[in-house]
Amino acid sequence: MIYELQNNTYKIRVDSFGAELKSFKLKDEEYLYQGDTPFWHRSSPVLFPNVGKFKNNNYTYENKNYTLPIHGLARHNEFKIIEQTKSSLSFQLTHDKESLKHYPFHFELTLTYILSDENLQITYNVTSDEDIYFSLGAHPAFLLKDSINNSYFNFDKDEQKDAIGLNLEYGCICDTKDFSLNSNKLKLEKNIFEKDALIFKNMNSKNVSLNNINNKKSVNVNFDGFEYLAFWAPVGAPFVCIEPWCGIADDVNTNHKLEEKVSIINLLKNDVFNKSLYISLS
Repeated sequence: MIYELQNNTYKIRVDSFGAELKSFKLKDEEYLYQGDTPFWHRSSPVLFPNVGKFKNNNYTYENKNYTLPIHGLARHNEFKIIEQTKSSLSFQLTHDKESLKHYPFHFELTLTYILSDENLQITYNVTSDEDIYFSLGAHPAFLLKDSINNSYFNFDKDEQKDAIGLNLEYGCICDTKDFSLNSNKLKLEKNIFEKDALIFKNMNSKNVSLNNINNKKSVNVNFDGFEYLAFWAPVGAPFVCIEPWCGIADDVNTNHKLEEKVSIINLLKNDVFNKSLYISLS
């Protein structure tokens, strides 16, 4: 079911299936990709309980084997609406018999969208009545407001970072680094993502904006508290994704043990995981 929020500045639409943001408008202009071309069929999936791939989609926990698809199970499931106000929507997904076959933990994942005239706040909250392991990430796709060759990302601080290399056969991280940031700007071009996503760890910046050289239309994302920041789009697509992550794909040399997975979050019983993104449009 589609839910809407609107104020004097913004309007959003959220699908309870996957708790996925499906539209984000400034006044009457759409800024979020609608999943309506052959390039990709999503707009802003929620990545949980894994970000990226387990090698061969397989992992082990307490000597048992499990399988999970790339980016996890949340985006494939119906969330329950638990609260709706004039300015907010809260959705919740909990474990069930089916999820326990693939992810053997009790969990409550709550997404809250809060709309103000300044921005859209998206809050991710995870709790459990037992110790659990997970990763979590965002994957919103923003429409390019000019050609990709005229577009660029701007960071709020100078960056000296190597991109994390990916093994294309397995979709896992490896030691190869073939792209570097050397300023506060990342210029885009048609084939920049031909080897998959560009992934950076522990950025100095807390904000990134998607801009272009021919108009003032822009998307700004505050990703403070997220360990990784990734950018991705299929070659030739009319959008680009800005992806803050808490977690990452398996290492190509993984031992498949969930509790030893790179950057895995270990949330203790009755503790709370809470992160927020803030997105504004101009």
